[in-house]
Amino acid sequence: MRITTQMLNQSAKRSGLDINRPTLLDYMKNNNMGNPLYQALSKNRSINTNSVKLESFEKLEEEAGQLTELTQKLLNDGEKSVFEQAKVSGDNQEIYNSIENMFDGYNRTLKSLRTTSNTMNDFYRKMLMDAPEETRAELEKLGITFDKDGSADVDISKLKTADYETLEKNFGKDSDLVNKLEFIASRISDNAKANVESMGNGYNASGTVYGNSINSKYDFSR
Repeated sequence: MRITTQMLNQSAKRSGLDINRPTLLDYMKNNNMGNPLYQALSKNRSINTNSVKLESFEKLEEEAGQLTELTQKLLNDGEKSVFEQAKVSGDNQEIYNSIENMFDGYNRTLKSLRTTSNTMNDFYRKMLMDAPEETRAELEKLGITFDKDGSADVDISKLKTADYETLEKNFGKDSDLVNKLEFIASRISDNAKANVESMGNGYNASGTVYGNSINSKYDFSR
């Protein structure tokens, strides 16, 4: 027997049910009806979206922080600096490694900036990409080139043909490039940290304290 909507409505009426009562789908379509299920689903979507953003900013803070450390290693002019040690030993291998690691950090930071695109991060990404511009010709002679997206490619075999004086001039404590990268990377890291803290203390779309929803997953005491 075919059961029609009219038959269902008549049965519902005899049972004392409201035949005009909205369905679950109606509730989900209309968030003004105060449906707890809809609100819960909306809340979860908001938390999931913010969780992804938070993870991206934490990753950016980490990458930029590492780039800062890698540049500072090259800029260090103390007894334990890679240049001083190479000068004493006559072995430039650690200098080559430090330069290659710095550009790896540079690439990772650029990638994280693209992932967390906003006004400030787009500004910092442009600064980071422009940093090598004035020394681009000299860097190419050392085997360091840049793709259209700004990422660096290091030809380590070509870099190893450079002598100590050339390496120190381009990547040592007086290097314009490395000093620029250190300055920019530290600002990127500070800005990412501020975003992490802001999101941790923010509110989701439902007015619930967002930080309380994810405290079990993230540690904001760092």
